[in-house]
Amino acid sequence: MLATSIRVTQPGLLKETAQTLRKLGLSLASSSSPSPLTITPYPSSRSSHFPVKVGQSHPPVPPLLVPTATSPARNLSLLRKLATSAQGPFFATGKAGQINAALFAAACLAPTHPKIRRALHLFRSRQTQSVPQKP
Repeated sequence: MLATSIRVTQPGLLKETAQTLRKLGLSLASSSSPSPLTITPYPSSRSSHFPVKVGQSHPPVPPLLVPTATSPARNLSLLRKLATSAQGPFFATGKAGQINAALFAAACLAPTHPKIRRALHLFRSRQTQSVPQKP
């Protein structure tokens, strides 16, 4: 595992995010340790203060938000709310959104961390090779 870590506030809710970060060789930061990036589910009890409206105080680097919804209508409502009020990036709900949040976090760290850059390149190469040439 690399020394650089990314905080996932509720790894139980964001299982795919945690698994993808581990595949890339990144460790998950504990809630008390400093981390350059945080990935958090939205809404959740621990992320109730996100998103922050413009003009209010906010952390130096906003968290990456992954909506968690139980129904398509609730999902649409969350995405509409995030589109108008989130100060940081947010992703789709479900497995794809969780994986994309992890890849985005790794890509943010890749320019200054060669090991992360190589792991991300290898992951993307494998994904590309897994697509059949003829559908």
